[in-house]
Amino acid sequence: MAIQSKVQLGHTLGRWGGLLGVAVASMLLTTGSAHAQNVRTIQAPAPYNACNVRSAAGTQYSILETYRNGTSVTLLGDYGRGWYRVQVEEVIGWMARQCLGL
Repeated sequence: MAIQSKVQLGHTLGRWGGLLGVAVASMLLTTGSAHAQNVRTIQAPAPYNACNVRSAAGTQYSILETYRNGTSVTLLGDYGRGWYRVQVEEVIGWMARQCLGL
């Protein structure tokens, strides 16, 4: 209901207001559940109990940071070869699939 009223308000403000109202409504629709689906928890296999975030998708690339099990990770993309682009806190890099329980 709140989204409809924002769109209606935008239409009463003219052409630019209408565009603003639609942009706000679409932002509200896409930011809710999509974010929750892309958050995972690190589940590294024993005995390591931690995973590396790397500069690129592969073990040959440098380690940016290492995080322990239970750390929340936001999935940003899938390389398709067992590596995911992730964000952990302010660090953006690549993490192996097995660390994410996928």
